[in-house]
Amino acid sequence: MEKDIEQYYEKLKRYYDSEGRLTQYPSRKPMRILALARIALQFDTAGKYTEKEVNQIIRDSIAFSDIELIRREMFQYRFIDRLRDGSEYWAEPDWKIKYEEYL
Repeated sequence: MEKDIEQYYEKLKRYYDSEGRLTQYPSRKPMRILALARIALQFDTAGKYTEKEVNQIIRDSIAFSDIELIRREMFQYRFIDRLRDGSEYWAEPDWKIKYEEYL
């Protein structure tokens, strides 16, 4: 699996611009996880965030406009969690353990 992850990292480089922003959301799940993990690293696991703050972190990390897609995927893959009403978000404290083979 480690060799596969290295190959995905190499392929994923094509998805980033010169400023390090994701230009296109990958279609393959392993590459999605790698891209989402890169964004998740920008969240402090001890911090709480508003939806606006989460959107700004994502906006600064991507070069396309579908912030909602990335936020939903980060929630679905358990990189972040939120209150039911969406008023507060936080980084899942164990996401690095869950995806350690990708890091």
